[in-house]
Amino acid sequence: MKTGLLCLALALPAYGAAILPVIDAHSQFDDRTPAAQVLEHAARAGVSQVLLSARGRVTPAQVIELASRHPGCVVASVRTKGRAELDEQKQPEFRAMSEIILVHAAKGRRAPEVNVPADSPHVEEAIRHAIARGWPVVLHYELRWLAAARGSETRDKRMAELNALLARHRQQPFALIHMAQLDPGPAATLLERHSNVFFLTSHANTLAVHESRQPWTDMFSGEALAEPWQALMLRYPGRFVLALDSVWPEHWSERYAEQVELWRKALGKLPAEVAHAVAHGNAERLWKLPPAVAGSGCAALAR
Repeated sequence: MKTGLLCLALALPAYGAAILPVIDAHSQFDDRTPAAQVLEHAARAGVSQVLLSARGRVTPAQVIELASRHPGCVVASVRTKGRAELDEQKQPEFRAMSEIILVHAAKGRRAPEVNVPADSPHVEEAIRHAIARGWPVVLHYELRWLAAARGSETRDKRMAELNALLARHRQQPFALIHMAQLDPGPAATLLERHSNVFFLTSHANTLAVHESRQPWTDMFSGEALAEPWQALMLRYPGRFVLALDSVWPEHWSERYAEQVELWRKALGKLPAEVAHAVAHGNAERLWKLPPAVAGSGCAALAR
């Protein structure tokens, strides 16, 4: 894996003190995406840190190596799907755990359909693993897809399952990647009922939605948050965490910086304390990360 210093030929923005620091709390890369490509586009976006896990033929050891070479940029995250087993990833260098997939639509030939209950043995094992390491449990539910594919009754059963899981582990943070494909109403209900639930914003923006056939939640109206989502974020500023979930080579492209910039613009319209909480502060608290500083970490690789 080539992870040397980057040579960025294109003009880069100047990330000074006025630029909102950003932590990407969940992304991945596979064997078709060189590590240098990941670092390059994280640097172009001015991101401070990326919680990064392996996909495809990338091994956990390669993720650890990348994090060791660029500790200010990459936070190594345990892989929870594919060939790697949890008991093979107990190295102290790991500081997070990737998503546990429970409900997942097929993504062509790249990813199969998954629909497993939370009490499945491998899911319970992964939850125990995260709790033992003191990490948030990241859950992957595509509930809008589930309702369309299997009916609202099936979706409601899985929501009841999620509520029960959150209630059983009230002291454990659970983060729902991709906003669990929820609308503002159901998301508000979860936030009201459970103080331990958090939302990761991956794929939840207009750029990602328009380039996908999946029914992701779009939190935006133009370059601002849609009013219902803005109201929820203002009410629960400590419960939303910025994440991109870049995976494939086309994600680690100009698209990455474009999404980060869209989020910076939208968060810049909110009170500063809310913007900083969502962009980096909540991730720092949940994953025990050092404070993000604009121009540092991945962004510093652009110099």
